[in-house]
Amino acid sequence: MLKKVKIQEFKDLYRKHIVQDFPSNERPNLEGFRRRILKNNEQVFIFEEEEIKKGYCLVADLEEYVLVTFLAVYKENRGQGIGTKILKELKEKYSEKKGILLEVENPEYIENEKEKNIALKRIKFYEKSNFKIVPDLNVKLYLVDFKIMVNQAKEQEINKQEVIDNLYKFYLKNVSKKRLNYIKFETK
Repeated sequence: MLKKVKIQEFKDLYRKHIVQDFPSNERPNLEGFRRRILKNNEQVFIFEEEEIKKGYCLVADLEEYVLVTFLAVYKENRGQGIGTKILKELKEKYSEKKGILLEVENPEYIENEKEKNIALKRIKFYEKSNFKIVPDLNVKLYLVDFKIMVNQAKEQEINKQEVIDNLYKFYLKNVSKKRLNYIKFETK
């Protein structure tokens, strides 16, 4: 079950898990997260089963979509279907939205073979939960290239411009104007 987390609890989550689960170039520092949460730009959820914490996710409620900015299962609980359960609960919780967006590292730009395989595995995991890569869209956030994946509430064609607009508004609220110059949407 997903449980919303308050800021104090988030600090512990950040120090114990987020810094281990995500490389520094893919996550804000603690103060950056704190600002985003306090401005209500993101919500933090812990996933629990039988009162045991097993994973977490950070979610930004956009206009038409929901953006899952971070999702991870605690190391000792991986391979038990926890990530799938988190995604299922998110789909139910945000069923009134057009869908759920994810940023996944683009394996095409990863040189390290081990990291590339992790990125490919992550994409396959999301595809099993009916997420699709938004075709011909790449987002460069600082120095990391991402593909955007979407799970739409209804079967319909993906509106790439709508996805870009929603993401851009999120970045605009959460990134300094100086850093905004390092965010690029590449379309074909």
